[in-house]
Amino acid sequence: MSKLPASLLTILLLLPYQYAMANPAWIEKASRPGPDIAPVGQSRFDQLFLQPNGSYQIPYPFERLIEALEKQLDNGDNPAVRQVLVPIGRSLQRESPAPEYFRFPRNIITLEGEPITVGRQPGQVMEYRLFIAHQPDTETLEIISYNDAAGRFEFQLAEDYSAGKPPRVKSARRVMCMSCHHNAAPIFSRTPWSETSFNIEVANRLAAALPHRFSSPIEVVSLDAGVIDVLAERANYLSAAQAIWRRGCDSAACRAAMLRAMLQYRLSGKSNYDASTTSYQRDYLDRLSRNWKRQWPRGLALAGSRLPDRNPFAAETFENESDPLLRRPPQATWHGVDSALASGIVYRLAGFFSDADIRRLDRHLTAAESAASTTYRHRASCTTRADGADRYRLLCGDKSALESLQAEFEAEVSAGDIVSLRFLSLRVPLDSNLLQPDIVEPRQKPGRLEARLVNGQHRLSMRLANGNRIESMTLSWGDSLLRGQSKLELVVTAEFEIIDQALSKLLDRHRSGQADSLGEGVFERKAILRELMQELGMDSLDWPPTVARAVAAQRPAGAGLNGDLALLAPYCAHCHADDSRHPPGFLYGKAPVELVLQCAPRILRRLQAWREGGEFAPSPMPPSDSIEFSGIEAEDWPLSDHYRKLVDSLEQLLIQQQGRQRLLDWQQTDYARLPPCLPGLTNREFRSAFGAVDFVQHHFVDAGIGGSTADMPDDPGDRGRLSL
Repeated sequence: MSKLPASLLTILLLLPYQYAMANPAWIEKASRPGPDIAPVGQSRFDQLFLQPNGSYQIPYPFERLIEALEKQLDNGDNPAVRQVLVPIGRSLQRESPAPEYFRFPRNIITLEGEPITVGRQPGQVMEYRLFIAHQPDTETLEIISYNDAAGRFEFQLAEDYSAGKPPRVKSARRVMCMSCHHNAAPIFSRTPWSETSFNIEVANRLAAALPHRFSSPIEVVSLDAGVIDVLAERANYLSAAQAIWRRGCDSAACRAAMLRAMLQYRLSGKSNYDASTTSYQRDYLDRLSRNWKRQWPRGLALAGSRLPDRNPFAAETFENESDPLLRRPPQATWHGVDSALASGIVYRLAGFFSDADIRRLDRHLTAAESAASTTYRHRASCTTRADGADRYRLLCGDKSALESLQAEFEAEVSAGDIVSLRFLSLRVPLDSNLLQPDIVEPRQKPGRLEARLVNGQHRLSMRLANGNRIESMTLSWGDSLLRGQSKLELVVTAEFEIIDQALSKLLDRHRSGQADSLGEGVFERKAILRELMQELGMDSLDWPPTVARAVAAQRPAGAGLNGDLALLAPYCAHCHADDSRHPPGFLYGKAPVELVLQCAPRILRRLQAWREGGEFAPSPMPPSDSIEFSGIEAEDWPLSDHYRKLVDSLEQLLIQQQGRQRLLDWQQTDYARLPPCLPGLTNREFRSAFGAVDFVQHHFVDAGIGGSTADMPDDPGDRGRLSL
């Protein structure tokens, strides 16, 4: 096996994520995962299925769970639950169904759409905030779901998910999850998603293995793979938005200016917002720019959500570049504040509000409008030209004059009356948006037509980027609409001043310590709406209570190893001390020496990968971030005394048990063909199955080098906006 200098290998390991400016700050890192259970709030999964008595009621089978989630959301003509099958993937459950991978495919789902609400129910915003993977062979659900109060995703496991069993839900070990989920958020592979049922070869094999479920591969192929990819990416940006809300925007006035822009953006139907105001420029943009230089002088990096695509049918089933444990290039790196970044944060945080929230605000503003509200009238002259039989085009305003009202209509006229009228475009002075409102409640009189304008797509009033409402339109003409000029008038009501007054009061309450939604905590929809609606004089919503959170996973100490082998505990126990097969729990229990011996060839190979190259080398273990979690810099690890002692002690253990020649043979063997590391049984079960003395003989001497199975790893408008 060829050897590389440790310094050169370190450079090679670090190259993929070294960029123009050295060492930007990472928003999230596995080396600082935070507590397994957040000190506040609940995961979205717990909000849905955790009962007041602490038990879980999760619909079973999985199809019923999907049906229950579908009933929670409105996604128009599309399904709210997006799903894809992954029979041979890279998750911790990858080897569980071996060799029946296609009989027990892993089903991954996530959600898209708006919450369905009734009355004063607030509903839960669940789009790209709940991801569930079901492995039927192990009766397990792996859950990643958002915790609004903590401003982060929670990692959970639901075990015993089967008929007749009460499911057991616990938090997963966060540092272990983040070894692959580097931004503490969902991950998914890049196009063409070869591991999934989008791949026709995967679909063919699934259809053959599951004829009772699929009549043909066409029923298997899922276009949802692309949707899940996009939704995972959007979920990944939530941490960036929260970081800039909390640490980049470091004053209540700055956050109030951000909130003002969010509300304008949503009330205008995700069209735009007014970035020209003093509050936006001074309190938000300038403040954020100054603070950025202090907080993140070398830039801010967002870990990537996309894994390299991996074809499970390729000759090499475990390629290092597709290993999710390896560090990946950032999804984005920002070295300062520009208008695009500032807008992107506004768009992302505005997505925390539901459409129902915005419709409530819209109705309140319209009802609260007083006679004293300022109104603006915009007028333009129009010309009419024929556009077919009984169809005409109305062109209003001077397109060369940017400050003029401009509009284009399509009209159908019969016997001198307007039968139908619709906008093709509308541009209001001092508003940059090109609008296309719906005309409702038309009232036609001799020589004129009056109507209201609405944003039909979002079921809102028609509002400008500054949040003000277009109250009405009037089209008037002389003897005939078809001869001579007509005139268009729009009346705009400055209703957004009601929001401005409420935000001003909210800021005053913050300064006096009577409010905290604009404080140093996370951006939380519930807290923001409660205080804003109170200042607006709106009825409060019926927020559900928070019940007990999920229990934490047990944390075995991994004790019982002597000498230098005891060093495995501080560097490996946070991922390998559970009673599990993946990752192998070789530090499980009080006397794990048998398990360490069973796994020793693979442990040694992964350790040596830090310093050795060659065709047989797998990706290094422990992963870089996991090493740093243990208190040592990744580049220092292969040069450390602890590293040397661990390698030496494992080599000596194998030489004592198997002889030097067997060790040399294993070092020249493809990693996937090394003796399998299959813990997950307690020591008592090992003795019951093989006998205390026969254990080593069975797993090492009889297995042989080639006898094991392979270790197969596994906008404005927002819907088109894939980056900040």
